[in-house]
Amino acid sequence: MLCTSAQGEIKEIYPVDLPDVDYNSLCLTSENILSSLESNTYTGENWFIPSIGSKVEVTLDNVGRLEVFGDDPPCTLLALHMPADETQVVALNLHGKWWPLNDVLKTSCKSRSGLVTVLSVMERLILFLLSQIIFGVLERPFMEDMYFSPHPMREFGKILWLNGEAVGFYTIKKKGSLCDGCTSQSYQLPVLDTVFVRTQWRRRGLGLQILADFCTSLPNEKVIGLSCPISPSMIKVCRKFLLTNQDQRDRLYEVVAPGAWDQRRNIWLNIQLNYSANSEALPGLESGCTKAKVV
Repeated sequence: MLCTSAQGEIKEIYPVDLPDVDYNSLCLTSENILSSLESNTYTGENWFIPSIGSKVEVTLDNVGRLEVFGDDPPCTLLALHMPADETQVVALNLHGKWWPLNDVLKTSCKSRSGLVTVLSVMERLILFLLSQIIFGVLERPFMEDMYFSPHPMREFGKILWLNGEAVGFYTIKKKGSLCDGCTSQSYQLPVLDTVFVRTQWRRRGLGLQILADFCTSLPNEKVIGLSCPISPSMIKVCRKFLLTNQDQRDRLYEVVAPGAWDQRRNIWLNIQLNYSANSEALPGLESGCTKAKVV
């Protein structure tokens, strides 16, 4: 979308730059569009033309629901996908129009740069897209068996913005937050739970930047964790980071929720003892479904 600034400049505007939406309006709009498609009363765009590839007709068969937070609370985002292939999302319905997926992950706001805390509804949707669509489907490595569960609505997270694009993120399980909705157990320390950097932005030190940001953002915590199991790529990031940040070696632990002392393993010690990222889980414990991972 193009707009004219106060200085008369014409610039591109993206969904995250527009006035924020609320979850109720998002759900209501989604249901109204689906209802109109079902009853053949839809008055919006009939075709979506991507920058690359064939145009896609906006029909009930080509539009699907994306549950942003799983089932709690219900929040639906509409996605337009290629015919007969729901995994190939080409556009999302936001602010009354269909936006190319890549445009939803962009910003024209110059102050949105580096690691930025997720605060708005649109930023929460971008976090969802990065974890569930970009990593979950479009950039998923062949034979990859790790995945990210949808992040809870109040999960603390930061999005990494570079050159006007959302190129990665990380999320934290805060100390005292519930491990899941099925138990009364809560985390006994802050835990870096999920990490992702987009394929074309890897090998630029962004994983190190994320890990450093996590550590420095919690100066009053003597011990902090990374969710078990840690991926091979994240182990490499940890090794590089700890080689130059010796003061962090006693702080970083691989953790299984809720993170009691018998559910922690010192990462630097593991590296020194030549533990691989695929080493056996802590004795007698099962790993969680979310992973500390740079893929």
